[in-house]
Amino acid sequence: MKKMTEQEKAKGIEIVSLGLAKIVSNYSDNALLINACHVAADRYRTLETTNGLSTTANIPPQLRLDNEIDVQYSNEDLTRVYMTTVQEVVFRNYIIVSVSIVDAVLEDLYRHFLTVVDSTLSDPELDKKVRNAWTNDNLLNFLTDGENLNLQKPNDLNTEFSEAFMRYSELRIIRHTLLHSDGKLSDRNQQKLIENRDNTPDERKHFALINSPIFSADHEVQLTINHVLSIRQYLDRFLMYIFKSIQEKEPE
Repeated sequence: MKKMTEQEKAKGIEIVSLGLAKIVSNYSDNALLINACHVAADRYRTLETTNGLSTTANIPPQLRLDNEIDVQYSNEDLTRVYMTTVQEVVFRNYIIVSVSIVDAVLEDLYRHFLTVVDSTLSDPELDKKVRNAWTNDNLLNFLTDGENLNLQKPNDLNTEFSEAFMRYSELRIIRHTLLHSDGKLSDRNQQKLIENRDNTPDERKHFALINSPIFSADHEVQLTINHVLSIRQYLDRFLMYIFKSIQEKEPE
């Protein structure tokens, strides 16, 4: 393995730092949207001077669909949907974007450290490796393999790299479930979550996502604000885990 310089290490830390900032920024934006749901629900709950809302009334004629469908809500409808359906959309979008942010950070980090380990890699070769980062644990193995980057878990933490990535992979399953199956966990992904739980040390099995109330009895993702906040916290801690690991690695 080519030895890492102080500058190469600093670049890796910078990539993770930018990701941490994006996690904060993304939640701040979504916190405003959540607040807007509460404000709108309160407004329509008490408003007496309107008969509701049309979803298409303010669309310019030239921008309307050929077969436009106007959905209208009463004040009572709006009070309800802002605190249920609309807020759920905000929750879902927050999870999807947040996990995508972390994916992008880790892929940028992978690309950077691939060039540290092997500066002869061409751009097409790098692109191919990054595309396959999540296949067969390629990214995890690269970060921890003694022949590659050989990162170690942070000194002040007990969680091994493999378990930290296992927990993150579960959030990637949640994102996939929200995007591709409308929140319904597939049998394949359910089995993967069960395998993750079984591969988790006994004293830490309670951290496995399959044990979380995020899933209903029929294996549908049901997001609450506490689930959103818990995932926000984990993503921050996960990136900090990697930040500390890089920070503690001795440059050459």
